[in-house]
Amino acid sequence: MLFGASYYHEYMPYDRLDADIELMKRAHFSVVRVGESTWASYEPKPGQISFTALSRVVDALTAAGIKVIVGTPTYAIPPWMARLHPEVMAVTRHGAPVPYGGRQNIDFTSPAYLFYAERLLRAMAAEFGHHEGVVAFQVDNEIGATEVVNPHVLARFRAEVMERLGGVEGVNERWGLTYWSHRLSSPEDLWGPAGNTNPGYALEWERFQARLATEFLVWQRDLVRPLVAANKEIVHCTVSGWGSRWSDPHVIAESLDRAATNIYVAMQDALAYPEAGPGARDLVPTTHPEPAGAWQALWRADAGYAQRGRRGSRFWVTESQAGTIGPSSCNVPPYPGQLRMMAHIFASRGAGLLAYWHWHSLHYGAETYYGGVLGHDLEPGRIFEQVAGVGEELGRVGPELEGMVPHADIAIICSRDSLRALEATPPFPEAGTGRPDPHAYYRIFGRFYLAALAAGLQVRIAYEDSDWDGPAVLVVPALYVASDRLLERIVAQAENGQHVLATFRTGYADEWARIPPVRAPRALRGPAGISYQEFTTIAEPVPLKLAGPALSVGGPPLGLGARAESWSDCLQLEGATALWNYEHPFLHAYPALCTKEVGAGRISWLGTLADRASCAALLAWTVAERGRDVPSSLWGELPEGVRVTSARHRDGGTLWFVANHSFEPAEVQAPGATRDITRDEDAGLSLELGAWDSRILLQAP
Repeated sequence: MLFGASYYHEYMPYDRLDADIELMKRAHFSVVRVGESTWASYEPKPGQISFTALSRVVDALTAAGIKVIVGTPTYAIPPWMARLHPEVMAVTRHGAPVPYGGRQNIDFTSPAYLFYAERLLRAMAAEFGHHEGVVAFQVDNEIGATEVVNPHVLARFRAEVMERLGGVEGVNERWGLTYWSHRLSSPEDLWGPAGNTNPGYALEWERFQARLATEFLVWQRDLVRPLVAANKEIVHCTVSGWGSRWSDPHVIAESLDRAATNIYVAMQDALAYPEAGPGARDLVPTTHPEPAGAWQALWRADAGYAQRGRRGSRFWVTESQAGTIGPSSCNVPPYPGQLRMMAHIFASRGAGLLAYWHWHSLHYGAETYYGGVLGHDLEPGRIFEQVAGVGEELGRVGPELEGMVPHADIAIICSRDSLRALEATPPFPEAGTGRPDPHAYYRIFGRFYLAALAAGLQVRIAYEDSDWDGPAVLVVPALYVASDRLLERIVAQAENGQHVLATFRTGYADEWARIPPVRAPRALRGPAGISYQEFTTIAEPVPLKLAGPALSVGGPPLGLGARAESWSDCLQLEGATALWNYEHPFLHAYPALCTKEVGAGRISWLGTLADRASCAALLAWTVAERGRDVPSSLWGELPEGVRVTSARHRDGGTLWFVANHSFEPAEVQAPGATRDITRDEDAGLSLELGAWDSRILLQAP
């Protein structure tokens, strides 16, 4: 497993390259990432390109036995380009140019920008493309932060929409533009995104922006590939989890040699398991509306594994925090043990590289208080010593992690189209308000991911076009946007033996965000044995109770306080068996949970957002109903705050990852004889874990 950090010699207050490399060797670094942020240093004036200073860094690292990832600096342009070519700056949907002064502020489709970028890329590839120390080129960085609505981009959108949807009449029909007199008579009638209210337009605009981002990275890939040695991989580091707003991490990974992702999560008390309290969560702002905690780290690592790319290689964590990450008002350096715990989380999900952002804390700029491996004094301290410990350990255990495959009890489909469509048409309001909740999809998806953790289940993130086989259960949360073909594929999974658990809003809209004129849930109606014509918002939680047939079929139990939140399908039984009902004068007539055998498998339908404990019981039942054993159950009842995950070792044995997300020491009972590969010693059946302690155990087949 490669281990290191990003290193920006250009940012150093004085030349200390040799001293830094000696410290990197002390920290057991095997890789360093350079170059992606400093275009103006390599081309201070147009055409005056020199990589002499960067070459010195790459040569010195190589001589020290440290591999190098070279990043193309295309996401932050020099000020001279914005001055000479103001047209390269991105234009917002409201028509205003994005002012210079930040990063990722350009129209990367601009001919002027592409001219300068190509010239720089060719020079960079010529300099480093066959360098023995370079293992990869990272093209651009965290693309998709800025929406690009320049006039020529909008013109291209109009042209592509006409081609993709069958001309003016095709657009009119697929988006339903008869409504509010929006029917087009010419391609030029298609308006810009600022005033749009049509869901089909909104969805297609999101797809278009994501395509632009992917195309730009593919352009860089195709430009660099012939100029570099065949053994140099080409990657791009995406924002972890859901990705940046205007890009699609899954598609990007499939387009390059290997998936790479940048995973930042809240530390200190926010890393509690299964989730932190409000105070710890509120201290650290998050990119997306998801609660902080261990689940955030696990979900983002699971997403990294799912985005392994077309070669199926181990994904890379190209950025993660060594120290505090955030603005000057948010200072949360990790507790002792937490950096090691995070490294084990990434390793447990199949990461092949961990690199910190960054080597040293910056002395100026917008990210002055984003802590590095070294602080502002540039002297080794507590964080450095912990990083060095992680590096030493990964160097020892890394060979045992080669070829491992994380276990997965369930697969959960993650749909970018449904996420974006439900932003435009949220199914329920924000809690305690009447405002539509644009984050509803996050809430629904997160409820099931958190419930899986609560049930001791491991998750495989799946996408509409990925492989769903393997796990016994396929969870389909709010797959709002779905073609008939996609719904038929879901049915086929059940017929072939999986237990499919689908939720409300699944299959309600087609691929154009239109509501088909058929009874919901369309192609799932017959196989699932249910239909519905009505649905209702639930203003206050409604108690859930077991339906009469639930006991006879051994359905999932309900605990005290089981409740339905936010939404209810008014389900009608058409061959399915009701398992849960509502305790409500109106909703009691409609089941909340139904199930039906389909071929060799089963389809269950949850028509509401049940509380986490009920969802956990439901997920555990779906796995047990398939006759599958859950590996973590071999550990018995675990102390609060202790988490166990597992993976298949290459020799058929089991790798156990055991972590204590607490200051309180804990003791757990191992399921048999194991070897603690983190300590290189045999582990007893009774394992003692200290505060924020984490271990990796190997159990023979």
